[in-house]
Amino acid sequence: MVTKDIICITCPQGCIIKVSGDLAKGEIASCEGFKCPRGKKYAENEFVHPVRILTSSVKVEGASVPLVAVRTSAPIPKEMLLPAMEEVKKITVTAPLTPGDVIVENFMGTGTDLVASGCIE
Repeated sequence: MVTKDIICITCPQGCIIKVSGDLAKGEIASCEGFKCPRGKKYAENEFVHPVRILTSSVKVEGASVPLVAVRTSAPIPKEMLLPAMEEVKKITVTAPLTPGDVIVENFMGTGTDLVASGCIE
């Protein structure tokens, strides 16, 4: 049995939630310290399978600036962040770009897109 203290980020209260369970089986035995249902759900998900939105920048050709900000359109598994950054390093785009333009569809097979979050003319 593993116990983790997780700081909830779903609202400004920042509850410290204690979650216990079996990580190998993905089972939660107890969850304490949350003040709302969203906090409980966040802590349980964070305990079993943490995800993050990847934010970075990629090289740009044909623009006055060398980089454009990008992000995933939805969270990806936390364990994929470092391999994803290696893939991002290989990407070069051409101007113009506006926020929301898809850079890579189904980025690394995650079902989420890598999109521009900056504007390049």
